[in-house]
Amino acid sequence: MSTVVDRSSADPSSGVPPLGGPSTPAPGARHAPGSAEPDRLRRRATRILAPGVLALIVLVFAILTPTFATGGNAVSVLSAGSLVAIAACAMTVVVRGGGIDLSIGVAVDLAALGATALIADGYVTWFAVVVGVAFGTLAGVVNALLVTVLRIRAFLATLSVWFVGTSVQQLLTDGGAPIYLRRPTTPDSFAALGNATVAGVPLPVVVAAGVAVVTWLLLDRTRWGRVVTAAGEQRTATTIAGRATRPALGAAFVVAAAIASVAGVLLASRSYGFVGGSGQAYVLDAIGAVFIGATLSRYGRPNVLGTLVGVLVFTILSNGLALLGVSYYYDGLVRGVVLVALLVTASVLARGTLGPSIRGLRRRRPAST
Repeated sequence: MSTVVDRSSADPSSGVPPLGGPSTPAPGARHAPGSAEPDRLRRRATRILAPGVLALIVLVFAILTPTFATGGNAVSVLSAGSLVAIAACAMTVVVRGGGIDLSIGVAVDLAALGATALIADGYVTWFAVVVGVAFGTLAGVVNALLVTVLRIRAFLATLSVWFVGTSVQQLLTDGGAPIYLRRPTTPDSFAALGNATVAGVPLPVVVAAGVAVVTWLLLDRTRWGRVVTAAGEQRTATTIAGRATRPALGAAFVVAAAIASVAGVLLASRSYGFVGGSGQAYVLDAIGAVFIGATLSRYGRPNVLGTLVGVLVFTILSNGLALLGVSYYYDGLVRGVVLVALLVTASVLARGTLGPSIRGLRRRRPAST
């Protein structure tokens, strides 16, 4: 009797349901006659769904407003989405391992707080940046301990860190008072991090591109990334095979917090200061972008390229609505509708792909018992 392993099962400590998306049929499963070609078409349709939606959004806004399809607006879109892209790359690392991190915004805020406070006290830029990133990474260290040592579900562990991190910001700033930097006294090297350009491209966009490449290399070109991926998709099987999954997953939370901290430093530089809770604005967009991007993978696997497509979907929607003069209150509504429509469509296509295989297994089950 052959045993079929469900590749979408996740460890109970993950606190996040398996990602929807197309999956490969179980070994030995046969498609119904004539079903192979429809299955291939559905898989291809699922993988081009998010890029197709992005192209449609661009086309609609380009028709509705002439200022949308300009070089200046393209730079504005990339600049606006750069910090979200970095936060979404951080989220991709954790979700790839079968978890979720609600404290990404805390890492952003703590990094911004640490860097801003040191610059305000007269410290040099490199020291402020290093300390800021280290301060934000502490959130990931605590997450790793809670999830891998105490074995608390990732959702609950990171939610707890979110509560604690928010209070820490308030305690360190006398109730959440903003810290503003005076532009004349702010070191040029620090101000340049969030405001300079490289060949006409904002430096945060360049940094976001570099972070995306590094994240891709870590997840897809290193042994650690392969362990994280396997643990997120088949935790039990990976453990039985002798892989040290818990250290790898703990490192995923630390790496994610460090990546998010980069966004925090850039945020502090761009805004010339720190405002408590600013990083929370990136959390939901990052989660949505990761799950949109997972549709690009034939396995429903979070991936950096797909995540960036998801970020562009959200960023371009906001930009286009603003150019059309639509009230800001409709922004969340439109983005939510697009997200739901895209994920529902991907889910329907995925079920259509699995249908013939499941029916075939059911027909053969009596013969194997």
